[in-house]
Amino acid sequence: MLAKIPDFNLALTANSGQSFRFHQQGKGVFSLTACGRHVFIEQLPSETCRFSCNAEEFASVWHPYLDLDRDYSALGALIGANDTYLARAYQYARGIRILRQEPFEALICFIVSQRKSIPAIRSCIEALARRYGKPICPDAFAFPEPAALAAANAAELAACGLGYRVPYVLETARMVDGGVVSLEALRHLDDAALEAALQRFPGVGRKVAACVMLFAYQRMEAFPVDVWIERVLREHYPEGFPAYRFKGMAGILQQYLFCYARHLAGRD
Repeated sequence: MLAKIPDFNLALTANSGQSFRFHQQGKGVFSLTACGRHVFIEQLPSETCRFSCNAEEFASVWHPYLDLDRDYSALGALIGANDTYLARAYQYARGIRILRQEPFEALICFIVSQRKSIPAIRSCIEALARRYGKPICPDAFAFPEPAALAAANAAELAACGLGYRVPYVLETARMVDGGVVSLEALRHLDDAALEAALQRFPGVGRKVAACVMLFAYQRMEAFPVDVWIERVLREHYPEGFPAYRFKGMAGILQQYLFCYARHLAGRD
């Protein structure tokens, strides 16, 4: 089906380091596995995208997943004339959408992501899905359920490229599968309590917690700080990023800054 989507750049969103289940299939075409579904998305002219699904699936799955209800157009007006770096980041990265991912998948993915490049994370997550996820269609596998990872063999997890993160993934899956922490119940917590609750999981510090808050729970005040953002803050915001100017949108701008910094370094 065809959908008109203003303020959406498929390639930038796919390569923004939020989800690791996008795979480029050709110019302007990506496959995406999420929410137990698989879809091909093609960016066309005139703010239009083609989805390889029916209108019902688009409305129930991909419309909320891609955060298409949110108006991103107001961001530009909030950027001050003196903040030239942020203005350039905005011009480069506008069109990125903050994905609404399933909390368990985001939690495991960002535990795995530590000290790995985006291609290496994609490879690792794909290996996990192929070994422990349910098949959706030929060559596409859902992200594993907590029970599947909780029962996994440590050596097999290591073979998927997890390295030192194996015990973190195992214990996290067991905590979720055993009901020690309900990821669904965490939706009702305020930001501070949600951050603290996520840090109960092994291998989850402030950065991973912020990623899960932003990319799964859509807490738009969350501002993950990795090595790229550390560099941006050090060079352009030594007194700290003025998040107070962008209430409810600071996390979106974090993604713009992240992607722009990688672009300037030739890593996009």
